Amino acid sequence: MTKSLDESRATLLIEASRALGVTQEELGRRIGVSRRSIVRWTADSSGYPSYYGPHLARAVFPRDPALAARIAGREKETLESLGLVSPAPPPPPPEPPAHMADLVVCAAADALDVSPRAVRPALYAAFRRAREAGLTLEQVEKMLAPPEATPAPKKRAKKGG
Repeated sequence: MTKSLDESRATLLIEASRALGVTQEELGRRIGVSRRSIVRWTADSSGYPSYYGPHLARAVFPRDPALAARIAGREKETLESLGLVSPAPPPPPPEPPAHMADLVVCAAADALDVSPRAVRPALYAAFRRAREAGLTLEQVEKMLAPPEATPAPKKRAKKGG
């Protein structure tokens, strides 16, 4: 088991009171219970009901984030899940392999019926300019797409004829 699940709620309650430097009455006020509840929970080895763990973590967080994390962990929560800290941003996507650009180069070369070696410098210049202009690939693709062909009007068959 993790350390935070091994710690008794009563021990965490006492540590919270010390970290905040408050009386049992003031601690009770901060988490929305009476002084009598705090006294009872401190004396009982099981401590406070799990419902009050998030309230206690929020009260302690400004003074002792590490203790707040232990209290949250005791209730199978995290500082992130309690809204006390922002979750870490996701890692950036991995860089695609360099040879993936060859797919684009070969498609352009095929469309122009030229060697990929001949089209690569032109594509590099075009993509660089698009990036400098702040354009996304989707925007460039949409701007370069051929206009949609409008269907020719259907001819009517002549009657009787």
